[in-house]
Amino acid sequence: MAHRRTPRIYAPRRVPQSFSPAYTAMRLIPLVPALLASGALGLVSELPVLSEEMRQKARHASQSMGDDSSERSQRLFFDEPGLDTLFVRFLAGSAQAVSHVAKTVMRARIALEPDSPMGKRAAQALPLVPKRAYDTLMTGMLSIGTAVGYIHSGPVHAQVIADSAEASSIDPPAGHATAALRRWEAPQSLGDLCADIDDMYWSMTDGNTVKITRVGEGEARRWLVSLPGTAHMDFESNANPADMESNIREMIGIESNMRSGLVMAIHDAMKRDGLNPGEYATEPVLICGHSQGGLIATVLASMNPKTAGLDVQAILATGAPARRYRIRPDVTMVSLAHDQDVIPSMDGTPARQADHRVTIGRKLVRPRRQPLYYAHSSATYTETARQLERMVKVNPWGRTASAVAALQDFLPQDDEVTRVMFYEIWQDVTTPTSFETFDPVVTLAKDDSVTPVEFDVSWPPSSSRATVSVASSDSDEGALLTSTVNDFPSLERTPNDE
Repeated sequence: MAHRRTPRIYAPRRVPQSFSPAYTAMRLIPLVPALLASGALGLVSELPVLSEEMRQKARHASQSMGDDSSERSQRLFFDEPGLDTLFVRFLAGSAQAVSHVAKTVMRARIALEPDSPMGKRAAQALPLVPKRAYDTLMTGMLSIGTAVGYIHSGPVHAQVIADSAEASSIDPPAGHATAALRRWEAPQSLGDLCADIDDMYWSMTDGNTVKITRVGEGEARRWLVSLPGTAHMDFESNANPADMESNIREMIGIESNMRSGLVMAIHDAMKRDGLNPGEYATEPVLICGHSQGGLIATVLASMNPKTAGLDVQAILATGAPARRYRIRPDVTMVSLAHDQDVIPSMDGTPARQADHRVTIGRKLVRPRRQPLYYAHSSATYTETARQLERMVKVNPWGRTASAVAALQDFLPQDDEVTRVMFYEIWQDVTTPTSFETFDPVVTLAKDDSVTPVEFDVSWPPSSSRATVSVASSDSDEGALLTSTVNDFPSLERTPNDE
């Protein structure tokens, strides 16, 4: 039986502007009938006129159809890498169309009721409505979620919950569960940094758990941070700031509670180690972040260290939607992104970089169930990181090996002293407040120090050409790819270009 080779570079992902919005609709429309039927049965199951037995049967059928639709959609996105990018751009284009209507209404209110409260608020909000389609989508989600009362986070806090230098145990924050921590030792490899994240996802704390390791002393001192990603996908705020609100804020360059809490935790770790506040932004830091954690690390590495409060010099990002931000020239970044993982494409960008980072891909074999969860799992990325380290040992030359070696230089060397600290980061939850949807737009504190890179989104395709260099394994399972994109004129634009 002849082996069917699949493409190593997926056109929808690398050049999504060459596909019309109709292509996305054509691929997704077959899923709609089952989704509508599942929703209809769910509504029927709530009708009080039916007997309890019939309502139970309707609930069971709705759940079964919903699970089947979920599996079908996951298999579709897994088998067609690049459809995720097209889908996000489809949503962004739809949000921009709605935005045009909303701006027309605002202009009408300004013209007809210039002195009324609604007219004044419209005049204040109109200049703040984003021009970019993706920013419009994210800002709309954040504003509507705040207006209807789902997003109501308050001040953020960070507290040490374990310290290897302390002889006695440290109590958790008042009223919080004690963390179930197992990996107390300092990481000895990049795979260990990723495995620490696997463990912290199951720490069962009220907030998000972060592991901070101080390596060396004096001028050789450096810091390793393992940062988990999104803890829950609910839009309603709870004590854990690693939520959808933080995702949305970081996507559009607005500081989130998770980013603020991370900086607070690292500053406190440095203070406990005897540093003065003036030294915080001069200490070299490596952040290993999964998903949202990799996004936050990239945002911090795109900023001036004094502005960010940290000098992030190295990043190992796994499954992070972080292509919208350009890291500083002095930062070393290795980004792991599985070919079938949809999360790195949730920023709507094509699979090309706007800076010098090294991107490693791995083509996965679809499992029987929940393939998208498998593709984004931190445990799967831990295995990919270990494969990468083994590959670099065999072939220690080239740009990929140099980047990996630069990250490994942060790890503890022989007989080097270390100090391991765990922190819990949590947020207060305020009382939900309902108000006009465009009022939250006015209150969004845009950070000018963080500006997303603009990629071409026009259709039909432009005349730009990409030169792609790919080094890969011949095997399908566990294939590692390194891609470098050059000579793309759109990448030479300044971040402020529209």
